[in-house]
Amino acid sequence: MRIRLAFAASLLLAHAAYAESITLRNQEQVIIEIAGVTAAWTTNPEIAEVTTAGNRLSVAAHSAGTTHLTVITAGGTQTFLITVAAAFVRSAVRPDADDPVMLYDGRYSSAVARLRNTFDVVINNGERRSEFHILHIRDLDSASGESPDGIASIYYRRITPRYELTLLDELVDVSRITLSNVQLRGLHLKKGALEVHAGYASPTMYDDLFLPVDRRWAAGAGYSIDVRSTRLTPSLYGFFSHPDGTEARRGVVGALSAEHRSGETLFMRGEIGVSRSLAAAGELRYTSARGQIRASVSHKSENFPTVGLADATGTHVEIDAGYRSTDRLSLTSRGTYDRLHLAALPQTIGAAGAGFRYLLTTRLSLLGGVDATTVRSLTTSIRTIGLPLGAAYDAPAFGLAASWRLLDDSTTSRRGDALRLSTRGSRGRLNASAWVERQRNAPTLELIFRDAPGLDLALLRLGIAVRNPEDVARALRDNAALIDLGFITGVNVNLTPRRLQAGMNLGWLGSEQRDQLRLLAVYSRDEGISATRDSMIATLTYSRRIFAATDLYGSFSSWRTNAGALRDSRSSIDVGLRQQFNGLPSFLRRSGTIEGFAFLDPNMGGIRTAETTPLAEIIVTLDGTRTARTDSRGAYAFQHVSRGPHQIAAQLPDSPRAFFTTPSHSTTKVAAHVDFGLVWAAARIDGRLINEAGTGIPNAHFSAVALNGVPISARSDAEGRFVFAVPPGTFRIVLAPESLPAGYTIAGELERSGLAETDRPQSISFEAAARRSIGGRAHGAAEVLIESLRRRAPVDAAGNFVFRSMPAGTFTLTAISSGHVVSRTVTLPSGPAMIDDVDLSGSAAQ
Repeated sequence: MRIRLAFAASLLLAHAAYAESITLRNQEQVIIEIAGVTAAWTTNPEIAEVTTAGNRLSVAAHSAGTTHLTVITAGGTQTFLITVAAAFVRSAVRPDADDPVMLYDGRYSSAVARLRNTFDVVINNGERRSEFHILHIRDLDSASGESPDGIASIYYRRITPRYELTLLDELVDVSRITLSNVQLRGLHLKKGALEVHAGYASPTMYDDLFLPVDRRWAAGAGYSIDVRSTRLTPSLYGFFSHPDGTEARRGVVGALSAEHRSGETLFMRGEIGVSRSLAAAGELRYTSARGQIRASVSHKSENFPTVGLADATGTHVEIDAGYRSTDRLSLTSRGTYDRLHLAALPQTIGAAGAGFRYLLTTRLSLLGGVDATTVRSLTTSIRTIGLPLGAAYDAPAFGLAASWRLLDDSTTSRRGDALRLSTRGSRGRLNASAWVERQRNAPTLELIFRDAPGLDLALLRLGIAVRNPEDVARALRDNAALIDLGFITGVNVNLTPRRLQAGMNLGWLGSEQRDQLRLLAVYSRDEGISATRDSMIATLTYSRRIFAATDLYGSFSSWRTNAGALRDSRSSIDVGLRQQFNGLPSFLRRSGTIEGFAFLDPNMGGIRTAETTPLAEIIVTLDGTRTARTDSRGAYAFQHVSRGPHQIAAQLPDSPRAFFTTPSHSTTKVAAHVDFGLVWAAARIDGRLINEAGTGIPNAHFSAVALNGVPISARSDAEGRFVFAVPPGTFRIVLAPESLPAGYTIAGELERSGLAETDRPQSISFEAAARRSIGGRAHGAAEVLIESLRRRAPVDAAGNFVFRSMPAGTFTLTAISSGHVVSRTVTLPSGPAMIDDVDLSGSAAQ
C-alpha cells in the first residue's frame, strides 16, 4: 500500500505556479482572471465546475466538499483549492413563495464502497428563510466493530432581517488568528454587529473521503464597531482541546482586528492576538485601472491556542501583483514564504518569481521571467532557480502555447530544463485541451501517506501531488487537516533524470445543457537512475437532466502504475441521482391568512422602517376576486384563504402619481405576509433598446440608480421600450448585459445618466448588436464573395467557409467552384441568426 500511495503522490495532476484557497457556498460563483489560459478543469465537477471565456474563469459550486481547480497557461499550471460549504442547492425548478423545497442527492462510489445521501429542505417566508441540511455517509465495507454510518454535515439555519442563527455545522472563517476555515458543530449567531460561535470541530469531507475528527472544542464571540470607514472588531475565543499527536493547542485568545475599505479599490485588514504568546495577521488588496496587488501575512507561534486542522501555526507570507504597463506589456510578480509548525512535515519553503507578457499582435504574445524556490528541513536543503521563456497564441476558439524553462538546482552539478506544449480548441458543443511536458534533472518531492482504504484515489482526484518545492508549500497550506489527522506523515526528496507528463481534457455539452460528457486523462513517466515508473489515470463522467428537477450522474475511473516489478491496475465507478420535490402533499395543507401593509417608502428601500409612513385606502386584490383596503395603519388581511397558490396584487392610487418600490403583484401561499411600498412620482425616464437594424429587443433588465444608491428595476417590452417613474433628480440608467437575449452583444454603453424633471420626460436609448453569420461548403473553390458588401471569405481544406458579424438583409453569395460560377441568395433577419448550410460546391452548380 505504501508503494501504491507513493504512486498517488508521483502522478502529476498540476505543477503549481502558485496556489490559492477559495471558499464558496453551494450555488455561489466566483470569477478568476488569469492571462493566457489555454485549458481549465476541476478534479471533481460534481463539487465545483469551471467554464472559461478568454482570460476569465467562472467557478460554480454544486455540492459540499473539497476539490482542486487546475489551470493550464503558457507559463505552466496553476492550482486552486476549492472548498464548498454545505448549503441548500437550487435546481432548475423554482418553488413558489412559502412552499417547502426538498432536495435529495445520492451517490455511490465503488472505489471506497461508500454511499453518500444528502437531504436539503428550504422554506422561504417573505424576508425569512429556514434551511435544513444533512449529509449521511454509509460505509458498505466497514471493518468489524466499526459503525458503518456517519454524519459528515448537518445543520438547521434561520435567516431573518435581524439575525442569522445556525444550529450544528457551520464553516467558520472569522480570522487567521482565531477560527480560520474550520467546520464547527454547535451554535452560531450573527445579529447586527455581534458574531458568536461555539462547538467542536466536526468531520471533514475530502472528495468522497470521510475523515472523522476527534472533538476539538472552541467558543467565542466578536463585536464590530464602525468608526467612519474603519471597522474595529474586538473578539475573545477559547480553545479547550489538546489531543496528543495533533497541532491543536488549548488556551484563550483575545484579538482585535481593524478593517478599512475604500470602494472597490482598496481593502486593508490587520489583526493582533494575545494569549500565552503574540500572533498577528494582515491582508491588503488594491485594484486600479492598470493593475492589482494582493498581500497577506500571518504568524502564530507553536504554542499559540488553535483548533489545529486547517489553521496551522507558523508563519505565512504571500504577495501577488500584476500591472499592465502598456496595452501590450503586462508584468506579474509573486512571492510566498511558509514556515509551518507541522510535526509530520517540518519545512521552511520560500518561492518568488517575476514574469512578463508582451502582445506582439492581438492574439500572439511572448512570455518570460525568472523564479526561485528554496526548501529547508532538518536533513534537506534544496534551492532551484528557473528561467522560463515561451509564446502563446490565443483566439476565441483555439489556443496554442509553448514554453521552455531552464532549471539550476543546488543538489546536482548538471542543469535541467522543462519543455511544455499546450493547446485548446472548441467547436460548437465540443471543447478539448491537451498538454505535454518533458523535464530533465528536475527535483522530486514525494509525500508519504498513511494506509487508508480509498485514500490514494481520493488524493489523486484532489490533485495532491508534489513535484517541486512550490508544490510542497501548496500541499502543506491546503491540506493541513490531512497532516494533522495523520494521513500525510513525511516527505522524500530525490532527483529525476527524465520525466514525461501529458494530459488531456475533452468535453461535450448537449442541447439545452441536458447532457454533459467529460473525459480527463493524465499520464506520467519517470525515468530514474535505477527504475522507471509509469502512471496513468483517466476519468469519464456523464450527467443528464432527464426531467426539470431530476439529474443523473455517472463516472468511470481507471488508474494504473508500473514501477519495476510492481504492476497495479484498478478502476472505480460512481453513480448518482439528484431529485427535487416542491411543496407539501395536499392533505397536509390548510387554509390560512394572507396579510401585510402598504407604506410610503421615500428612501425606495422596499422595506418598512421607522422612516416609512402607513398608507390608507390602498386597494389590494386576491386572485382578482376578493378585495380589501388598507386601514389607517396601512394594514390589510384576507382570512380563511384556501390551500394552493394565490395571486396577491395592489393598485396604485388615482392621484397623486406614484410607483411601487416593491413588486406590485406576486404569487404566494398561505400563511403569508406581503408588504407593498410606494413613493410619489413627479418625473419619468423612458427609453428603448434596439439592435443595429432598429428592431426593439425585449425582456432586457434595466435599473435606475439614484444618488442614495437604491436601484429601481424595469424590463423592456416587445418593442424594446422601458419606463421609470421616479422622483425628480439625477439617475444612472444601467443595462444588465447578462439579461440580453441569446445572440446579442453590447454595441454601446452599458450605463447612461439622465436628469428626471417634473413633467419633462427624459428619453434614453441603448443599442445591442445581433450576432449573424452565414456559412456552408464550397468544395473546389478558393474563396466566397458577397459583392454588395465587398467581403470575401476563404475556403479551408475541408471546403468550409463562414462570414461573421453580418448585417441584416438579403445577400448573394458567389464562388467559382470546379470551373463553375455558383451563386446562392440568403436572407438574414433583423434578429440573431446563424445559417450554416449554404452549398456552393461545384457539384451544386445549376
